[in-house]
Parts: sequence; C-alpha cells; structure tokens
Amino acid sequence: MTPEMETRKIDETPDAGTAIKSVRVFSSGWADQHEEHRFGTSLPQLWWVLMSRSWVRTPINYFLIEHRDGLVLFDTGLDPAIKTDPHYVSSALGRFLLRRIFRLHIDADDRLDRVLAANNYSAGDIGTAVISHLHFDHVGGIARIPQAQLIVSAREWAQLSEPHPEREWILREHIEIPDAKWCPIDFQPADDPLLEPFGGTYDVAGDGSMVLLPTPGHTPGSLSMLVRAQCWSPVLLVGDLAYEASLLMNDTLPGTGNPKQLRATYSKVRQLKQKLPDLVIVPSHDADAERALWLAQPGQSRD
Repeated sequence: MTPEMETRKIDETPDAGTAIKSVRVFSSGWADQHEEHRFGTSLPQLWWVLMSRSWVRTPINYFLIEHRDGLVLFDTGLDPAIKTDPHYVSSALGRFLLRRIFRLHIDADDRLDRVLAANNYSAGDIGTAVISHLHFDHVGGIARIPQAQLIVSAREWAQLSEPHPEREWILREHIEIPDAKWCPIDFQPADDPLLEPFGGTYDVAGDGSMVLLPTPGHTPGSLSMLVRAQCWSPVLLVGDLAYEASLLMNDTLPGTGNPKQLRATYSKVRQLKQKLPDLVIVPSHDADAERALWLAQPGQSRD
C-alpha cells in the first residue's frame, strides 16, 4: 500500500469485498471530558473549560483492519507517557489547560505495542496507519510503528506550518519524530456517485475496500475511512467528527470545532447513510464502538 495508489470506483474491483478479514477496536485508556465538550453548549469554550464540573467518561479508541495485504491502523491512540512525563506537553499553558479539559485514565499497558501484543498482533507488522487528524490522542502510538506509512490529509498536515499548532492540541514534538514515515495525501475527484458529495476520495489499498473521505469540522483536515467487506455492513470510521453516532445523526454539535464545517460534513454523512441504510457510523470516542462493529459483521441482528 503506497500513497501513489490511485483512487478507484468501488464497483470497478469485483473482489474488493473479499479484501477485509476483520475490523477491530482497541483502547488506549479512558478520559473524562466535560459534558459541554461532548454534547455542545452555547457557553464560551473557555468558560466551560475552567468552570464546568460536569464530566462524562469516554474511551480513547483506535482501530485495526486486517487487509489481505497487511495490517492497517486507523489512528494510534494516546501515549501513556502523557501521564508520567510532566513535560509531555511542552507549553506550561497547555499543561494547565489539559488538566481542565481531560481527566486521563491510562497506564503503561495501554501503550499501542502492548495492546496489540495482548491481542496476538505485533506492532512491527503494521504496514500503514491512517491518521484521522493530528490531535495528541490520535497520534500517540506512532513511535511504536516506525516502519509504518503514516497517511494524513495534506490539509491537516499544513497546520504544522502555522505559527502555533500546539494551541489546537497538535503537538509538533510528538509528530515530527525521527523515522516517522509521514505521507500527506491529496484527495482525488470521486468517480463513484455515492461518494461524490464529499468532493474527493483516496483509496488506501487501490481495491475500494478502504476509502478515505475528507470530513472537516473537528479540525480543518480531518478525514474518515469507509470500510467495505464481504457480507458486512459498510463501516464509516469518523474519528472525532462526532463523539457519538447518534449525535451526528441528530445534528448535535460538540463544544469544539468549526460549526459551519461540522454541519456541512454531518449533512454529507447523513446523505451517505440514506443511500446506504445499513451503514455503521463509528466515532473514535463512542463507548458503543465495539458493539457497532460487532453488529456490522455477518449474521448479527440490530433488533
């Protein structure tokens, strides 16, 4: 799998459905986030960050796709060093705010390579990691997979060239690390009418089984992955576009992100859901992610 693989119309490769063996969700711990963060609020962001006392537990998930050509990650979770290294966030202001935005529950066993090993996978076998966006809780495992190609949207990568990406929780020192094989990608015009509203696609494996879609809103360059496997319901991994699938379907915006972009992207995803009624939408911080993937498998009933 290389960044040069061209985008293809899904229906042009009749064996695309047989390429995916499994899709699994793993956790790199949990966090408490403010209710206003998760469910939205009309209050100013700084107010609820500093004053809110309402918390909700959220998983810090990432996903492993077994493709016939190798193992692919969608995001890499959180690095446990954020709890043990007092200067993991280099900015004093960032360290102050982090404690007020999240209460992190993570330990050494939640490190990417250890989680994979506990589930009979090797971090050294990961060939590709698709990064939905560059926030620290989605790139925390990249140092454990130096051999992997790290796919990110070019729009997301461009934030590293802006004056203060750390203000958006994009921590350069944990992204631009030695040996990291970053591959910023551009989306190509979609020749599949089903996906045309998104304005572009990127085919990870060149067989239509893992198609990336631009889904801005949480960050300007956020992306999602549409996974199609034989006999499965199609699965859309949406990263942090929404914190729960039901919130996206109800057009309930979170307390962060660009509201205009979020509403536009939510609308596109709901349109896709109308065209694919069995589509399973899986946010990274949804406690129901594991159950949603289980229900997407052959022979499972959603009743």
